[in-house]
Amino acid sequence: MNNERGFSFVEMILTMSILFTLFGSLLPLSNLMMMNLAERKVLLHVAITKNQAATAIMNGKGSGVVILDGIDFTWEWNQPSLCVNYAFFEVSYESCDMY
Repeated sequence: MNNERGFSFVEMILTMSILFTLFGSLLPLSNLMMMNLAERKVLLHVAITKNQAATAIMNGKGSGVVILDGIDFTWEWNQPSLCVNYAFFEVSYESCDMY
């Protein structure tokens, strides 16, 4: 209760425990959302790399590297497939499409 000396110790502990519980439950959710957004951003970069690779293939190139946000996206054209190799969180991935 609020009196002339301020709030009591019990009220302060109760308030702090509610705040810690609230923010502690939101932290894992926000972390999961950030990871999902990072994965989707990398997939967007893969699509951008494939688009740039298609332009380079039209000009006669068969392979190349595109650097986006500090990540190397290496592409290679082996007719009829276009493969993009990249590393995300120290794990190597490959995305291939048939054309």
